[in-house]
Amino acid sequence: MARQYDKQHATTLIATAALLANRFVGFSGAYANQAARAYDANDCCGVSETAAASGETVSVITGYSALVESGEAIAAGLPVTVGASGVAMVGTGAAYVGRSLTAATAAGQLIEVRLSDAVHPLS
Repeated sequence: MARQYDKQHATTLIATAALLANRFVGFSGAYANQAARAYDANDCCGVSETAAASGETVSVITGYSALVESGEAIAAGLPVTVGASGVAMVGTGAAYVGRSLTAATAAGQLIEVRLSDAVHPLS
């Protein structure tokens, strides 16, 4: 089944760690880490379009939507946050990086996520 998304903007980052495609990436060039709850280089910049080795360039989708690998079952319409290794997890109204436009019934599935600026409470 073909998957769709609406890439309206992307930026190029230098990967500072090995990255898989369709994962949330931080401004640092490694997987995003929302658990730190600090607005810093680990905050979510966007979603990797391809895999990249450390030191390679990677295109990161920053606007409107992207396909992201799920880390758990996620219903359409829910807020989404970053899980381990940059996968999508169910977020909350106070902590999210986007909203799911499609659903995943289990981990490892691609979902379309409407991207937004990272929102999380400061620790």
